[in-house]
Amino acid sequence: MRILHVLGPLLTTLLPLLPTPTHARLSFQDIHNANRLTRLSTSFTTAAQKLESLRTSRTQTSNTILDESVQLLLDSTSEEEEWTPPTLHNVTVQLPINHFGPSPAPYTFPNRLFVVDAYYRPGGPVFVFDTGETENAYDYAAYLTSNLSFFNAYLREFGGLGVLWEHRYYGESLPYRIDLETSSEEMRWLTTEQALMDFKVFAGGFRWRIGGGMGSVGGGFGSKVPGESLLGQVVDFDPKGTPWVVVGGSYPGMRAAMLRERFPETVYAAYASSAPIQASENMTFYWDQVHRGMAEYGLANCTAHIFAALEYIDAQLALSPESAAAIKSRFLGRTGENTTHGAFADALLYPLYGWQSLGAGDPVLQEFCQVLETGEGGRDHRAPTAQVLADRWARWGLFAALVNAYNPGSYCEGFVTNNARTPSCRLGERFTSPAGIAWTWQYCTEWGFFQGTNLGPHALGSRFNTLAHQQALCYAQFPDGLASGHLPRSPRTEYVNALYGGWRMRPSNTFWTSGEWDPWRSLTPLSAEAFALGTPVTGEVPACGVRPRERLFGYTLENSEHCYDFDPAVNNPRAGVPQRMFARALHVWLGCFGVEPAEA
Repeated sequence: MRILHVLGPLLTTLLPLLPTPTHARLSFQDIHNANRLTRLSTSFTTAAQKLESLRTSRTQTSNTILDESVQLLLDSTSEEEEWTPPTLHNVTVQLPINHFGPSPAPYTFPNRLFVVDAYYRPGGPVFVFDTGETENAYDYAAYLTSNLSFFNAYLREFGGLGVLWEHRYYGESLPYRIDLETSSEEMRWLTTEQALMDFKVFAGGFRWRIGGGMGSVGGGFGSKVPGESLLGQVVDFDPKGTPWVVVGGSYPGMRAAMLRERFPETVYAAYASSAPIQASENMTFYWDQVHRGMAEYGLANCTAHIFAALEYIDAQLALSPESAAAIKSRFLGRTGENTTHGAFADALLYPLYGWQSLGAGDPVLQEFCQVLETGEGGRDHRAPTAQVLADRWARWGLFAALVNAYNPGSYCEGFVTNNARTPSCRLGERFTSPAGIAWTWQYCTEWGFFQGTNLGPHALGSRFNTLAHQQALCYAQFPDGLASGHLPRSPRTEYVNALYGGWRMRPSNTFWTSGEWDPWRSLTPLSAEAFALGTPVTGEVPACGVRPRERLFGYTLENSEHCYDFDPAVNNPRAGVPQRMFARALHVWLGCFGVEPAEA
């Protein structure tokens, strides 16, 4: 029951990702998406409760910016009127598989999007919420339809039309079926540039019939509709006459900035949250950020315990084949000794996988740290030597549960022998979810982001989690890749940075944000790493259409992790600050649309 209590919400989100009951393995991205959706659901539920409390008490806050954000929520309906969500239209647009030459069969594919037109006023902008590398764009529909969402507030404030955009090769926007049989020849069309062109082509020809247009597929959800005077009107949203604003977090945040950079004639403004736009094969420093955050939140003892336990584990792995088999079996149970060192090293990181989405509030991490401190149930009174810490970790019942949850085609019994079931502990198999396969292709071919262990005194992983191991995962995932010529021997990070600018990207009309302890912050323009550019940040709204030279328009949320500024402001007061900063910027920039210099 304790395991279900801790892992229940995560497992509920993960189950739809499992295409088959055997030979299944989830990627780090699958687990991150599941944690993010769990956080999203919890945040909106808690925010609804807090909003009701605010309505009842009319409590005000002393922070001017937060007052503005909360007041918009309070004013979204009267006290007597129940909030009615807007209709969400589900439509598709046919796009070429290849924008830069002849397309292979089937030549085009249906790209899915969702539209909310309930708040549109003539002349209003198009706001796009990009969903990026997620299994299902619809999972993020609440950003368009909930009055607790900052994005929905923008639609109401600016009289905008809202679009939820799904990325090629994800969700239902598939040129080809994505599974372990998909060839590298079919995957080759999944590139950053092809996906950016999808958006440019779509926006350039977008016309919409208010109340439902573009041949609505499957009807709409919800009941709120636009004013009767606009119903049935066909509006041409050509970017030459309508400002387009793209909002995204993480990879979608990268896309928002890249779209503004590459196609300023199409995208007028961008909100790029937690956007790691510097491609890097080496991302071992991901774990440095986790270490810093854990220390800041009072978990320094935990990081020290992890380090000590790993020193013992790695020593056993390196000592002899017999000692390596013994330490793996102690953690994984019978048949666990057949696991490679690299796959075992991956599994040892599972307790930290929730950090970027949940931070120190992750219940798995909290229990892990407690177990290392005093053993499961607080009953271990042995001195915390490295061997004892490793033993506490191995005995932790939730560890085996994590291993089996993330490798559902395998069964590892863990420390306690289970004679009622035959163990078949197989770690290190290929990722099986469509989104996991697609994102693995993207980082293996272009972006890198290999999260090997941060060797040194702050290490949080085994030294067998090497960059070479991470690269080998790419070759294993796409066994025909190297022979096909479509999977490079290493990610084309230099090419990608040369094409888009990396840290040196300076699009105008762009707002950057990050979380202080977000592991991805290290590759955003707001990076505090010694090897980054260290560009100063300002909260002052830049002039329209002017590329920033010395300072970036941005904001870093204190004591926050990945995309926390997309939380409902009523639930996370820190999020309201950047949300209103961007709104104030839009009031300036939208007033210049059509009259400002194209790019200064």
